[in-house]
Amino acid sequence: MTKCVQVFLTACSLIFLPACNNSEELNLDISLKNPESENAIFDPMSLTLDSNHLIKGREIWIETCSVCHHEGLGGAPLIGDSQEWAKRLDKTIKTLYSHAIEGFYGDYGEMPARGGNDSLKDSEVKSAVDFVLYASR
Repeated sequence: MTKCVQVFLTACSLIFLPACNNSEELNLDISLKNPESENAIFDPMSLTLDSNHLIKGREIWIETCSVCHHEGLGGAPLIGDSQEWAKRLDKTIKTLYSHAIEGFYGDYGEMPARGGNDSLKDSEVKSAVDFVLYASR
């Protein structure tokens, strides 16, 4: 299956599947290759999260952010790739929140405001950012 088809199918499933699921936890199968090891699979659902804030962040990441952070679209760093996230971790958390909420276009990639989902509240974007940072350290 080509990457374009995979991205298209992933995007479609992320748009339509959540509407079919009324449970608090999403049961989507999102497994990502970790670029640090070609054979390793990064599965955000396997992470043990100790707060509702991070659990909500994971749900938002799956629904909105995984489309780009699954394939690295627009220079998006892959979740779990600590080397790629190191560039972002050098910034303050306030800056990271601002880039995710307002959008960012720089030398190493672009981030659309609210991940392209204008319906997300600031607190929801921050939860997704916190989840990604937790998963990518």
